[in-house]
Amino acid sequence: MASGQILYRDFFELVTPGIDLLYGATFRLFGIHAWIMQTWCIALGLALYCVVTLIAGRILRGPAVLLPGLLFLIFDFNSALDPTHHWYSTLAALAAASMLMGGASLRRTFAASLLCAAATLFTQTQGALIFVALILYLIWLRRSEAQGPSIRAQLTTMLLPFTLILSCVLGYYIYQAGFHTIFFDLVLFPLRFLSSGNFNSPHAYLDQLQPTHGFGGIVRLIPIVFIYAVVPYIYIVGAYQLWRKRNLLPAALRHHLVLLHLVGLALFLAVANGPRFHRLCTVAPPAILICAWLLSLPGPALRLARNLLCLLAIAFAFLLPFYRQTQWHAVLDLPIGRTAFSDPLEFQEFQWLAQRSHPSELLFNHGSLDLYLSLVNPTASEFITDTDFTRPEQVAAVLQSLQRRPPRFIVLTPESTSFTDIHNHSAPFRKYVHDNYHLIQIFPLGNNSRYEELWERSPSR
Repeated sequence: MASGQILYRDFFELVTPGIDLLYGATFRLFGIHAWIMQTWCIALGLALYCVVTLIAGRILRGPAVLLPGLLFLIFDFNSALDPTHHWYSTLAALAAASMLMGGASLRRTFAASLLCAAATLFTQTQGALIFVALILYLIWLRRSEAQGPSIRAQLTTMLLPFTLILSCVLGYYIYQAGFHTIFFDLVLFPLRFLSSGNFNSPHAYLDQLQPTHGFGGIVRLIPIVFIYAVVPYIYIVGAYQLWRKRNLLPAALRHHLVLLHLVGLALFLAVANGPRFHRLCTVAPPAILICAWLLSLPGPALRLARNLLCLLAIAFAFLLPFYRQTQWHAVLDLPIGRTAFSDPLEFQEFQWLAQRSHPSELLFNHGSLDLYLSLVNPTASEFITDTDFTRPEQVAAVLQSLQRRPPRFIVLTPESTSFTDIHNHSAPFRKYVHDNYHLIQIFPLGNNSRYEELWERSPSR
């Protein structure tokens, strides 16, 4: 996009354009530099912390107001420091919930509708489910309160801005790429093929709970166990307590908690088809808020659990920066700026290729190498997989692009299935690589648990 290509028309994308527009505009404004993504990560974490703390102030009292923000930063955000589109949708969803917690006036409903549209423009599933959750909340709220705007006025105020914004933004891309392309990329492809393989499927659940060794492994496991424990199970416990204490809680607090449960469940349902750890982290803030509310209830056991969790979070707040600064790291001066690495195997791969390539050379099948080494992907797809995530028509389009503009380098990863697997459409692509390229280097990655092959175009080709 920074070089003038049009989203969906010139390259494939399976989510709504918010994240591409945000980063594309920043690259256009400041240039493509390594520090930009880290700056957005800091700004995103700060914004989420502020919204979480603002909501905490509506459901908690005293020093406990600070607990959700602390748990969020230490156990949640620090475990998923990758500013993907999910995080931005969650930020917009929490902001919409916070807006309605201040009252369901038409002005606040209008603002919540705008924020729902923003959430949808970053992740269509999260935004759509949040919109439904807020509609349900307004209907429930109207049934429990006789005062305020009519339900028809509220629903109209929710629907019109939401529909108008999405129609304008997506209408532009429908004009550029065609309705069929937009419908396939944003609706059919996620529904049918996003969960292909293990990466974004229910099989990804609990993948992070690997066997641990030594004290360091146990320490790293604590945030993982915390996220798995609260998402989504805390909603069941919270809903039970909310129903049990429905006549004891102040009306405003009950309303806030109902809204928080609806938003949290909507966010979880958006990632339930592929509940890998990173995606669970991105939808965990409402669960953390409800967990803090449950721990604030009276009782010695809850007070002990609250104090223990608070002490753990504070200990991690001191431990994590110390660990980050003392762990192995190395720095490379790459085409997009000075970049630090904490994985020696990943460092070796980037260093090796940086010494043997120059900006604007063509490389396919590895988006990170493309970005950080300023290499160019000559195709409309970011990579080829051996699952239904890569469709036959995408493989055919990639091959046409590779034949038209043959890249110097192609990255291959080992197949997880055989060539006869009906869901594996990569055989023509792999045959093209073996026929026209030669293997020049193998890079072990992930503590030697996997590897990548780098192939270079044969001189005779």
